[in-house]
Amino acid sequence: MTQAATLGHSAMPSTSIADKSVQVTDHKVEYLSSLTALRGIAAILVAVFHFEMAAARFIPAEQSMFFEKCYLMVDLFFIMSGFIMLHVYSKDFKENLQGESLKKFFVARFARVYPLHLFSLLLLVVIVRWLTDWGNPPIILEQPSDILPNILLLHSFGVTDIYSWNIPSWSISAEFAAYLLFPFIALFISRKRLIAVVTLALFVVAAYYSIMYVLPRTNPINPAIPVPHNLNTTFDYGYIRGIAGFTAGVLVYLAFGLQSIKKAFSADWLSLLILLAIGLSLHFALNDGITVFFFSLLVLSIASNNGKIATFCNTRFMQFLGDISYSIYLMQIFLQEPFSHGYLLPGTVGVGRGRQNIEFSSGVMYCLIYLILLVLISYITYRWVERPSRRFINRAWGS
Repeated sequence: MTQAATLGHSAMPSTSIADKSVQVTDHKVEYLSSLTALRGIAAILVAVFHFEMAAARFIPAEQSMFFEKCYLMVDLFFIMSGFIMLHVYSKDFKENLQGESLKKFFVARFARVYPLHLFSLLLLVVIVRWLTDWGNPPIILEQPSDILPNILLLHSFGVTDIYSWNIPSWSISAEFAAYLLFPFIALFISRKRLIAVVTLALFVVAAYYSIMYVLPRTNPINPAIPVPHNLNTTFDYGYIRGIAGFTAGVLVYLAFGLQSIKKAFSADWLSLLILLAIGLSLHFALNDGITVFFFSLLVLSIASNNGKIATFCNTRFMQFLGDISYSIYLMQIFLQEPFSHGYLLPGTVGVGRGRQNIEFSSGVMYCLIYLILLVLISYITYRWVERPSRRFINRAWGS
C-alpha cells in the first residue's frame, strides 16, 4: 500500500523496518510494523483455508475446525484496515471534508487495491477463455456475465448469484465500500466522539448479528441446504461484513489511543493468551462473533506490544510476508484453478468443493508446495505489478 492498511490489507508505505514514522499525507504517523506481519500470517491462513476447500482437506472437521474456520481471517483484515485508516487519516478529516484530502485518500486507496485486482481478474479471464474455452461449458464460478460486476467492484452487493472469478476479491469490493464511508466516520468521531462510539458500536453488533441470524442467506450451490449461523457471507452481504469489521477496527484504534489501555495490552503474555483464545475458538468452532471479538483484542495487543512478539513481527521474513500479503491473497486463485476444473491430487478421496479428503502427511506436503509456489508468484506480482502500479497512480493523480 501507499499509506496504510487494506483489507484488510493493512500496510504502510514501503519503508525500512527501522523507520518509526513515515510521511503519508501532510503529517507523520508512526509505522505500526507489527501489523504488517500479522497481515502476512492472516493471508497465509486464508490460502490454507482455500487449499482445503479447492484441493484437499488434510485435517478432518471432526478432529479440528481450525482451518475450516479460517475464512474469518478476512474479518481480521477488515479490522486491521479500519484500525490503520484511522491511524493514518484521522487528521485529514478532523475538521471537515476538503476536496484535496478526499482526492488524496481515494487515489491512494484505489492505487493500493485496484490494479492488482484488475490484473488478476483479467488474467484469470484470459486463462479461462483461451485455455479452457470458458470451461467447456463455463463452470458456475466463471460466468461471463459476472465479469463486469467484478470489474466495477460490485461483487459483494448481491448482484451476482455466487462468488465468482477471483473468489477472494469479493472482500476488495467490501473494503472499498468501507473506504467510501470512512471520511464521514472519521468526521463523526472528531465532532461527536461519545455519540459516534456508541452509534458505531451498536452498528457493529447489529451488523454481525444480522448476518448470522436475520438476513435471508441461501446456499448459492444448493439452496435447499440451510446456511449455518456464521459470518461467511461473500457475494451477497459481504459489503455489510466488510463495513462492520472496518468499523470495529476504527473503534479498536480509539481504544489504542488511550495510553492506559495501550500499556495494559503491551505485554507478551497477554498477546499469547489472546492468540491461544483465538486458536481454541477456531478449533472448537465457537460462534464467529466471539472469534471476531478476539481478533479485535489481537490487533490491539499486537499494535501495542513492545516485547518479544514485536521483535518476532519485525524480523525480515515476517515483514516480507506482510509486504506481499495482498498478492498472496489475490494470486492464490491461480493455484486453485486446476482443481475447480476437475483436477485431483493423487491420493484424494471424494469429489466436490470442500469434500476432497487426503491423508494428513500427503496433504501437508502438497499444502507446503502450494504455499511456496504462492509466495514465489506473489513476490513477482508484488514486485512487477502491485508496487509499480501503485507508485504510478499516486504520482500521476495523488497530488
